[in-house]
Amino acid sequence: MITLRVKLFALIAGITIFSTTGVTAVALWRDLQRSQELLAREGAALAASVAPAATRWVNPDGAAPAGRAALALLVNQLVTGAPVARAWVVDRFGKVLACADPSGKGCPEGAPTVFTPAQSPLEVVTRLVEPEGIVAGAPILRDGQLVGAVRVEFEHEQVLGSAWRLAWTASALAAVWIFLGHVLAVVLLRTITRPLTEVSEASEALARDEAGRQLEVPQERELAEVVKAFNAMSQRLAERRVENERLIEGLEARVAQKTRDVLRADRLATLGGIAAGFAHELGNSLNVIRGFTAVALRELPDEHPNRPDLEAVRRETQRAAGLLERFLVFARSRDAVTQPQSIEPVLREAVEVVGPAAAQARVATSVEVAPDLPEVNADADMLRQAFLNLCVNALQAMPEGGALRASARAEGGEVLVEVRDSGPGIPPEVAAHVFEPFYTTKASGTGLGLAIVRQAAETHGGAVEVESPPGGGALFRMRLPVAGAAAGAGGGARAAPV
Repeated sequence: MITLRVKLFALIAGITIFSTTGVTAVALWRDLQRSQELLAREGAALAASVAPAATRWVNPDGAAPAGRAALALLVNQLVTGAPVARAWVVDRFGKVLACADPSGKGCPEGAPTVFTPAQSPLEVVTRLVEPEGIVAGAPILRDGQLVGAVRVEFEHEQVLGSAWRLAWTASALAAVWIFLGHVLAVVLLRTITRPLTEVSEASEALARDEAGRQLEVPQERELAEVVKAFNAMSQRLAERRVENERLIEGLEARVAQKTRDVLRADRLATLGGIAAGFAHELGNSLNVIRGFTAVALRELPDEHPNRPDLEAVRRETQRAAGLLERFLVFARSRDAVTQPQSIEPVLREAVEVVGPAAAQARVATSVEVAPDLPEVNADADMLRQAFLNLCVNALQAMPEGGALRASARAEGGEVLVEVRDSGPGIPPEVAAHVFEPFYTTKASGTGLGLAIVRQAAETHGGAVEVESPPGGGALFRMRLPVAGAAAGAGGGARAAPV
């Protein structure tokens, strides 16, 4: 059995080794990354210096006449005058047109793989062992068309730079610190582990029985503090057990209540489906009544005494059909197919749709969208209907004219869409119920427009709220999570709640 002393020694030794080697690896990583970035920039500059001269010798279909000799002279001058391992020119198809490689290995065809900087300390150590150069290049453009590229490659030793020297120095320092840490660990363990053995045995006994086990406090000061802490912990565990039992009872009661709520919601959903079916059938009947009424009105002369009655029937059936249609839109569940997209065109389209009605009502409209607005996982059709309902609601609140301002901006991890009007505002007692289905203060309203807005916001993982500041006017604000911020929303289908 491994003793506590051995465990503590292994822990201290492991922490020492991990910290020293970690510092070494991080230092190597940063040094190698810095050297790689500098070489990559230098290589790109060298290739760019040759690319303009190579333009006259490279055509879209390959090398120009006598172009290979001229290109060979260019890359040879580049290798001779710059600290690069090799340089070559390729056409747009990746075929080598000229190559300068003092080692005689040749130059690879095709688009060469660009050397990427190390992303972790482990990758740094791997590149110290496995040679890998760095490739940089510049495009050859002719009349604005890409016809080829100039490539240069640095040797492995140039990529590493001073990494090897830093590795040896850091390794030596790490070895010294590891040795000192082990010596210190041995000294500390001799003074700590002996008095802790008794507490360790008592802790094992406490793990088997949480009845508030207490130990006698010894005379030694250090051990007395540990034993007092142990006794206090044992007492707290006993109290926590009683508290946990009480919490478990409360949780069981809450689970039972939630189960009843879920069953009730399921029954309501079933009733909602049945109501939607009834509404559909009633709509069919209303359409029949409306059709026969229209036929009768066409056949009756204008002065017939029954004509006003038939017009009243047609008007009321149209209103009832509209109410049923909006109810079906609200009650019928549909899948919201979302994808990351900007909501700016959706918001602008909704404001443009109400433009003629706004002009007739003497309402000035404006749309303000913040620059660099992030995308949201959105069903464009569903949000367009929600924005349109908000705009129509704002127009209806300004019968004498006014201003309708729509805006979108980012705040935290959300996109805020606001629709503001300059109407008389909403009383607090009305604002608390405006998003409830069938709640309306208008004589001809259905009470479903704002309920559909809330349904669309919640389907997208967001929320909608209303503010009516002093001085008139109402502000409706919809909060939508930024694409990727809401789990399970991106690119999928989500059922709209009934």
